Amino acid sequence: MKRLYVLFDGECSLCGRCRDWLARQPAFLELHFLPFQSPEAARRFPGIEALHPEEQLLVVSDEGGVYRGPQAWIMCLYALRDYREWSQRLAHPALLPWARRVCELLSQNRFRVSRWFDAISAERLAEKLEMTFAK
Repeated sequence: MKRLYVLFDGECSLCGRCRDWLARQPAFLELHFLPFQSPEAARRFPGIEALHPEEQLLVVSDEGGVYRGPQAWIMCLYALRDYREWSQRLAHPALLPWARRVCELLSQNRFRVSRWFDAISAERLAEKLEMTFAK
């Protein structure tokens, strides 16, 4: 495997921020990002809409593997040099249910989270997160 196609919601700012973060990371595998709404996604992956990419992140490997939701996020982490070990940990049967719940929570609330991210400066957001998790 040499490349992963990451199909994301091009209309969601949280998805865009995640894409930007992934693109900045040193990677073992090439990550090719496609908004699922794009003509290229429809051309490259005919029938992809049957997998409902609007509901959760979707990743397709150059070998034909298809990953959805938490497995898609785990594959993205697997592609990254600094996060491969995390991907292997999250894929463990004891942690996979936790990863699934987090992904589902974010997917179901991504537009709400996007509005939150868009309405606040990065510095203020970092401050709020620090206060929240320091408790």
